[in-house]
Amino acid sequence: MMIYSESAEGVKITKQRALQEIRRHGLDREEDVQEFLADCGDREVYEASDVLRWLGY
Repeated sequence: MMIYSESAEGVKITKQRALQEIRRHGLDREEDVQEFLADCGDREVYEASDVLRWLGY
């Protein structure tokens, strides 16, 4: 059985989707968004697994 974070390996998501995911996890303050962008870079496309790792999965 695959764990949640493994299911995202190799999957790319847009910046819009990445920000949507962090907001869905209750990180919806501008400071949260800026921290994500500082840690993961301000890109148009992200590895879904990187976003999940940032979220603590």
